[in-house]
Amino acid sequence: MSLAWNFRAENPARTQTKEETIAWIKEKLEKYGGSVNYSYSYFTNVQVSPCSISWRHNYSWGGYADKRFNPSTAKSWEVFDSKKDRIRADSEVISQDHYNSDGSDNSRGNLGTTSVIFLKNGEADIHERMIKALLHLATFCEQGKGEAF
Repeated sequence: MSLAWNFRAENPARTQTKEETIAWIKEKLEKYGGSVNYSYSYFTNVQVSPCSISWRHNYSWGGYADKRFNPSTAKSWEVFDSKKDRIRADSEVISQDHYNSDGSDNSRGNLGTTSVIFLKNGEADIHERMIKALLHLATFCEQGKGEAF
């Protein structure tokens, strides 16, 4: 038996790899991204890398918002709202551009950033697990690392 096998057998709660973390976040955002509590919505075009997460947030009325952020810019997250259908970063790190169903701009000069990601309650503790995964993914982002000041 190898040492690696013994370690995993005795400690099955190993840290997820970068690739596993990316795949998990992408799968869960595609499956549970959006809301059923306010205006039914869902996510498409989900892209995940250590320094960038982006998606299209599609709304029931036909409009959509393209959203993106660097997970390493959020230092903490929390489950937000009594309905527990979203998580919120410590600051407005998510850029968003809003569009009408015909693709015309619907930003109205505001809503350029947010701190919220909507997640449907599709699995036990999905919001807490997403927070853990986002913080873990941020550790893989090399952007800006190695700079002295």
